[in-house]
Amino acid sequence: MSKDFSKETYSEVMRADMREKNGQLLIEIELPGYSKENISAELEGGILTIHARRNEELESDMTSTHYLLRERFTGDMKRSFHVGDNVHQKDVTAQLKDGILSIIIIKNENSVEGEKRKLIDIQNVIQL
Repeated sequence: MSKDFSKETYSEVMRADMREKNGQLLIEIELPGYSKENISAELEGGILTIHARRNEELESDMTSTHYLLRERFTGDMKRSFHVGDNVHQKDVTAQLKDGILSIIIIKNENSVEGEKRKLIDIQNVIQL
């Protein structure tokens, strides 16, 4: 009784924690193995959307490879969070460190009306 695991699909979920403290919203998202070049964050209409892409490295002998187990995710995934209409793009910072994307949002009392979609710059944090 043999099962071909190579034909199964594995969907990955961005696991996240979100907390609020002292007028700031902190969202931490697990993205192990992703580089900042493969992650984008956008803010539009009070919705923060994170998009991550992981592409499998192609092997020259891929057609002769038979996987017995294949769980590592390749492809695109996206997750959105409602962060409120009173958030300005300039008040959002993002850092990627040790596979955790940390997004800090300073909440603003003034409502933002009609703010267009904005890309958020993700910084690499390197510890020496």
